[in-house]
Amino acid sequence: MALKLTMTCGPYDRARALIDGTVKPEGIDLEVYVNKDPGRHTKIDGKEFDIAEFYTGLYIADLQYKSLGYTAIPIFVKRMFRHSYVYINKHAGIRSPADLNGKRIGVQNWLTTTAVWARGLLEDEYGLDQKSVTWFTERMRGVGDWKAPAWLKLERIPEGRTQFDLLTAGEIDAGITTGTWAPNVHPDVDFLFPNYAELERDYFKRTGFFPIMHTLLIKTSVLERGCLGRHERVQRLAGVEKKCYQWLEWQRVHQTSLVPRPVGRGASRRGSRHLPMGFSQNPARGG
Repeated sequence: MALKLTMTCGPYDRARALIDGTVKPEGIDLEVYVNKDPGRHTKIDGKEFDIAEFYTGLYIADLQYKSLGYTAIPIFVKRMFRHSYVYINKHAGIRSPADLNGKRIGVQNWLTTTAVWARGLLEDEYGLDQKSVTWFTERMRGVGDWKAPAWLKLERIPEGRTQFDLLTAGEIDAGITTGTWAPNVHPDVDFLFPNYAELERDYFKRTGFFPIMHTLLIKTSVLERGCLGRHERVQRLAGVEKKCYQWLEWQRVHQTSLVPRPVGRGASRRGSRHLPMGFSQNPARGG
């Protein structure tokens, strides 16, 4: 008898085969709920899912509290570099990343994966002193009894306003977001790294890291019941990536847009698997 499981994830190319039923994991009767705002929820409209795409940063922050009731598996649903998601006000006197020290910087939430990864990048690669910054957040979502450390200067953005509002008004100097604020969105807003594509390629070449934003979680209670055996069924979920590669290869040949072509170049450097799943395929990222 097939194991009935529910799952929520975004409408991604790498999940397409599961969503449309092209790939059916053997031994699993999987009901997929497509979430257009993925990563934030394990429960939607009162329905709690057995499998959920979730923010990697928030999950890691919760490990010591275990308040989520879910366990991550090495299926990485969303991976993105974030060099192009750090924006500045053109009048803030920021000419290089070093100029961010002592400035006012906005984030969506302190523990959001994008903000966690971008802050780490700015500190490790460009010398940002996070203690020197006054941080502004749109949301104050935490985990367990987490409280901001004493060194962190963290202020809440007033209700009804966003960090984009503050950035365009010059009330903050920079912002880290998952939104697209450049180019040509507002005359006073630009990328911190205009040559972000070049920097991302260089970063990957040097480090081997393809940053993991969202990870697949499974209810801990489902795993503890042994319903998934020795993870053979879980590994079958990763089989959809093959369909994704086939679809991307088709687009490289047939689609008018230039967007897939950098994907193809990146894949050639990594081999055929540019969205690798599992620990053994991700030594630099998981080690």
